[in-house]
Amino acid sequence: MIEIELAQDKTALRSRKGDTGSVLWRASIAFAQVVLQQQHFAPDNPLFDKDLLRKSHILELGAGTGLLSVALSALAKSYTATDIAPLLPLIRKNVTLNFAGWTHNVKPREGSLGSNVYVEELDWETLLSLPPARRPLYCPKPAEPNGEWDLVLIVDCIYHPSLLPALVETIETVSIAGKTWVLVIVELRQEDVVREFLEGWLSKGTWRLFRVDGLLDLPYVVWVGQKNVPA
Repeated sequence: MIEIELAQDKTALRSRKGDTGSVLWRASIAFAQVVLQQQHFAPDNPLFDKDLLRKSHILELGAGTGLLSVALSALAKSYTATDIAPLLPLIRKNVTLNFAGWTHNVKPREGSLGSNVYVEELDWETLLSLPPARRPLYCPKPAEPNGEWDLVLIVDCIYHPSLLPALVETIETVSIAGKTWVLVIVELRQEDVVREFLEGWLSKGTWRLFRVDGLLDLPYVVWVGQKNVPA
């Protein structure tokens, strides 16, 4: 059994327009449960190869409460949870609640739980407002010298049409062709919004996308994508 202590901020949900990340949503719980079950009771065809995941730098966009950084960081080489600035104190609080000795500036000793967890600001709309050449400089990088993201997680962030162009551009910016895999979990609230997101993602013209069936039950849909290496 894995126990996680998690704080939420329901006041912020009511008081900050568009702020849905301050409370826990079901998709993150369902995804964490599936990944952890597969790691401990491996099926024939798991979503993640355990050995590759252990060597991977993971970037989460729209991390919200930070649940996934707490639940999954022990499986990876590093885990960086990102969100808008007002949500970072909540994420850091939850990481601190679950990893003794963790603070934003001081990590537990190397190799101990939480020592590979980082919490950083990444505002998609801020990124979109920057000139293209400056966007990569704005994004967090793995702590490892010359490190690149192996996996980008986006869990239940597809809900507001106005944010889709900024999200697509953020995905494009943080991903390395032929290396970075992007995994998107969507709850089917508004199919037209999901369609708009997928069309925007594919409009970049350099991506191949796959739908992963059977991982999560409805109303969740899972997509993975990777940017093609230029010919």
